Amino acid sequence: MKFLASDYDGTLRLAPQVDPATTARVAQFQKHGHCFGIVTGRALNLIYDEAHRNQVYPDVFICSNGAMIADRDKNIIEAKWIPFERGCALIAYLKQSDFESFTFCNGEASGYHINEHIHQSARSLQRRELFFKTVQSEAEVLAAGRLISMAAWIEDRHRMAQIQAEIQEQFGDIVESYLNRGTLDIVARGVSKQTGVEQAAAWLNADEVYVIGDDYNDLPMIEGLNGFAMSSGVEAAKAAASRLFDTVDDCLDYLESGRE
Repeated sequence: MKFLASDYDGTLRLAPQVDPATTARVAQFQKHGHCFGIVTGRALNLIYDEAHRNQVYPDVFICSNGAMIADRDKNIIEAKWIPFERGCALIAYLKQSDFESFTFCNGEASGYHINEHIHQSARSLQRRELFFKTVQSEAEVLAAGRLISMAAWIEDRHRMAQIQAEIQEQFGDIVESYLNRGTLDIVARGVSKQTGVEQAAAWLNADEVYVIGDDYNDLPMIEGLNGFAMSSGVEAAKAAASRLFDTVDDCLDYLESGRE
């Protein structure tokens, strides 16, 4: 049985909605006895609803850059939590940082914080409108006593890289952070998309494991699993990939062609 774990934004979803042709091709791949997973920086509560709205029904969700793995019915298989007290200290740090806004997730619900002392770019405001119109308060999210991931936004990528270095210096004993084109994703130390895919593949008893992505946070799985990249992806992802594809449809066609 073949298992393809696909990144979501910029890979499976190339437009505001997943292309219906891609949705149909994924379903066909599954009907042929193979497994399909979404591996994403998004939290489970966000990607589960998003996938279902697009009529994509993965066999497994690998969320928060590998920190949480859930089955198709949202049952949690594995979770790697950020140490809670230090995680709360990191939230306090983010509030004083140059990030425009950030989100934090307890595995079931997300909170959203806007740094009012920082000018809000149009993109930051758009993200809030698209993804975080309905969120819980900080107190409600933290009442769970656990944190699975955080994600912070700033328009200035150079400054984002500087803050990432600061976070790794102060909190590198508990977290990993991954740069995306517009986001800094933060998860527990030792977690990556590669570790998440490997755990999901073991749970599925997959015979062959494949991955495809397009962005910087996909590099660990592309490099570690001889993965594929999107031809529209960042140069680093393309350079690390064993093969490039224009769409996930093309990737699935390749996997079922017998040419691999």
